[in-house]
Amino acid sequence: MIVTSEGEVVSAYRDGEDVTDERKALEEQTEEAISRFLNRDRDVLEFDMFCVLEEDGMTVEVMVDEVSYTFTCSMQGDIIGVGRTDGNRFDLRGK
Repeated sequence: MIVTSEGEVVSAYRDGEDVTDERKALEEQTEEAISRFLNRDRDVLEFDMFCVLEEDGMTVEVMVDEVSYTFTCSMQGDIIGVGRTDGNRFDLRGK
């Protein structure tokens, strides 16, 4: 359960345990990884987090120049996959 106020996370609980600090740290780490991937400052990107603190990872939507990127990230903040609304795909392995 995540409690928000005006879009900001106030507290987060998983299995009855307060994981607010863990969630905030993971969110920051994930936003940094995505910012580096997109070669943009974190402050200029619009992030929208989904499924945060699920056991298998999270989905993050980011708007850049009117293009929506959807990132699938691990619970360690690593980018697993990415897609974008204009249909272009990325190969994260550089091949």
